[in-house]
Amino acid sequence: MTVQWPKWHQVVLRILLPLVILWLLWLWLDGPVITELLFNAQWPWLLFGLLLLIAQTVASAFRWQLTAKQLGQDIATRRAVSEYFLSMLCNLTLPGGVVGDAGRVWRGRSEVGLKRAAAAVLLDRGAGQIAMVSALMVGLTMAWFNAATGQSEQAGQGIGLLLACAVVIGTLLWRGPRWLRSVGKVMHLAWLTRSAWPGQLFLSLLIVSCNLGAFAACAAAVGAHLSWEQALVVLPLTLAVMVLPVSIAGWGVREATAAALWPMAAVSSELAVAASIAYGLVATTSALPGLIVPYSKNWLEPQTEPRVKSD
Repeated sequence: MTVQWPKWHQVVLRILLPLVILWLLWLWLDGPVITELLFNAQWPWLLFGLLLLIAQTVASAFRWQLTAKQLGQDIATRRAVSEYFLSMLCNLTLPGGVVGDAGRVWRGRSEVGLKRAAAAVLLDRGAGQIAMVSALMVGLTMAWFNAATGQSEQAGQGIGLLLACAVVIGTLLWRGPRWLRSVGKVMHLAWLTRSAWPGQLFLSLLIVSCNLGAFAACAAAVGAHLSWEQALVVLPLTLAVMVLPVSIAGWGVREATAAALWPMAAVSSELAVAASIAYGLVATTSALPGLIVPYSKNWLEPQTEPRVKSD
């Protein structure tokens, strides 16, 4: 696997774009208020958010370890945690957002082959995205119920739409094109077998809870207190833009999204931007243990004998 580094002009754009967006937000909104909110942030909330994000990274390492094991790659716990911290640090500080993931794939290719190592990483990341979308769906469904109080027919239509989407996706994976069925088989092996689904479900719920909880804690640190119903709607949507390959770790676009969305939850744009910046700083801090990984003894080498399952 060859890591495709962004071209130099793409790197420059991803560095400049966040700075330009943050500068424009500072001008269009009340910049001094945002700065004051950040300087007066309550550190116990920030510390709580930091601990949640560290727990999220450790839990993510366990989920990757479980996914890889289902596909025939044994990864020792110490190595999985160390590699995940390094991966998160690279993803949060380098252009592209997937350099850390590509590194995990590259280092695992000698154990089970490039295809299986890549599948384990992709399915691990995919499980995280599905969990975040599921949290958003729960929030939207709750909002639908609240908006349709006394109108059970409309609420039932919302639930029916979600179930229909699940049926369509399941049918495509089971009866769709051959390549799509192959993907479905790998997903079933990694996520849905009897030995996999309890751990996958528990870890995914824990990870998404830690992530959203950390963002909510950073919001509380600057004075923006969200109810859990509001958090389940605005936080997943705000975090979703971080996957766009237009900046580094979503800086700038995340703050702009928060400024646009959070007023729907009765939170001012200044508070939203301050909360998003606080979250970005805490998230980067939580990945700093990845700095010591390259200096750990034999950290690149497998901790256990490779075990390859038959397809």
